[in-house]
Amino acid sequence: MFDEKSITPGLSELGYVRLKRLTYKASWSSIDVEHFLFASLYGGGNYFLCDFGIRNPGAEQFGLECLKLFGGPLFHDVRFDPRYGCSRFPLGKLAGWSRWSLTISAFSEVAFADKVKGDIEHLLFPVIRSILSPADLFSLLIKDVEPCRWINGATRAAEVVYLGRRLGVTTSELRSMLQPYLTLIGGSIARGGTGEWQSPTAFLEKVLHYAN
Repeated sequence: MFDEKSITPGLSELGYVRLKRLTYKASWSSIDVEHFLFASLYGGGNYFLCDFGIRNPGAEQFGLECLKLFGGPLFHDVRFDPRYGCSRFPLGKLAGWSRWSLTISAFSEVAFADKVKGDIEHLLFPVIRSILSPADLFSLLIKDVEPCRWINGATRAAEVVYLGRRLGVTTSELRSMLQPYLTLIGGSIARGGTGEWQSPTAFLEKVLHYAN
């Protein structure tokens, strides 16, 4: 049986503050880049999943606005959660957990807590702990590499545009940088739930214009 109290001391030592059940924010977040952990259970509560989240609040809000405005009717009701709405990535994939999850019954309570803490400290932190500025986040999001592969491509493209423009990257440079991701952008807005094709090129051009 999972007891959240078993992991909170270790997460606290790593600087994560509990916001609500199974949701944590890093106290070492900066004003520009906020870091989160989102845990969940399945399989009768015997399997533990954990995602890490990272966001610039302005970029996250802009990305969802663009999805709502330009992504098609399916996305007209998307909303930005100012508390902890952000892109999420699986810790278990990075850490090599089976099916990206931990089987709670396979560990003692202490061993389980140590496993979660250790994988965050030794595997996740080397990747994300230093991402604290808009430039850091832009450099992370423009790449399609583990553990932050491109998912929700349309929203991510808009976030890249938002950050890039504020860093002085020109519209033409951003257009060129995002060309390799057009298929991924299109994959997240294709047909928009209406059967009508949504062009990723058209979406990107609207985002680039909206950011100026």
